[in-house]
Amino acid sequence: MRISFYTILTAFSFYISLHAQIPDGYYNSAENKSDQALRLALHNIIDDHNEFPYTSSSTDTWDILQESDADSSNSNNVILIYTRESVDGSQEYNGGGGWNREHVWAKSRGDFGTVTGEGTDVHNLRASNIQVNSTRLNYNFDDCISNSCNQTYGNSYSSSTLVFEPRDEDKGDVARIIFYMDVRYEGDSGEEDLEMTEEILSTSSKLPRHGVRSTLLEWHELDPVDDFERNRNDVIYSYQGNRNPFIDHPEFVDYIWGDQQQTAWNSSLSNTTVQTDFKLFIPNPVQTNYIDIPPSINASSIALYNLQGKQMNRLPGSAERIKMPATSGIYFLRFVFDQSVLNKRILVKTP
Repeated sequence: MRISFYTILTAFSFYISLHAQIPDGYYNSAENKSDQALRLALHNIIDDHNEFPYTSSSTDTWDILQESDADSSNSNNVILIYTRESVDGSQEYNGGGGWNREHVWAKSRGDFGTVTGEGTDVHNLRASNIQVNSTRLNYNFDDCISNSCNQTYGNSYSSSTLVFEPRDEDKGDVARIIFYMDVRYEGDSGEEDLEMTEEILSTSSKLPRHGVRSTLLEWHELDPVDDFERNRNDVIYSYQGNRNPFIDHPEFVDYIWGDQQQTAWNSSLSNTTVQTDFKLFIPNPVQTNYIDIPPSINASSIALYNLQGKQMNRLPGSAERIKMPATSGIYFLRFVFDQSVLNKRILVKTP
């Protein structure tokens, strides 16, 4: 068997909210809840935020974005999603020569426009390069792997497969915004019931759905929360009075959509930062049916899954090697630690 990758380098950081200014007791009502009860608790915590107009002579979303998306090296500038450019924050659109506002959950996915509520929620808005914003359209977020993929500023997109894959630095940011919108908007108070989906939706679809869920879950793990997101979360909270829970507590994702759905969340498990850095060094090609697991990884269990989520193999963390499947394809290695889970995608090719 030939395994077609060389080095898997993974620095998994189970970041919690030591860096963010979370008000005391903000997530108290989520304590000891799991799965849908946890989801509902988070919805109730972040629901009914203070709303601001999209564009106005008073404080509006432009003003908030100038502060929330500010460049830490130059507070007069904003950082643009999808390009990471730093541009003059005062150049709001400016006849097409400035920057504009990206609805990460596309406003046509639910057809909510720019009215207050979904359309003006700054957690879902990012300062954006006008050209890239136009290119992104309302495409589904997914890995762009077809021959029809085009490139713009390091992002990949395809008008035939209807997908947009942002730069690696923005993948986690996008995922956590979509998670927020999915939980924040549940169809009450006259708002849309927004839901993630595995479907690839057409550009004309007005359904309140956005995908691709499994890809977004993967992006969340591949691109951890950073200081820009934490600061942005704090600023938006100072205006709207609500926070993005998936920035404060990235582990909520696994408790709602992942392996921890049947486990009750408790903040006491999130009071320390656990960081596990390791390398799996795999020569290329390898004439072996196994991957050796260094003892330094110190996981509690190791499992191999196929793309459909079927478990192919599972071993205790003390295992020294794990057997690879006999069929070519994309698989996931899952390392479970005491307070964290790491998934790593691998590509297996057989002769």
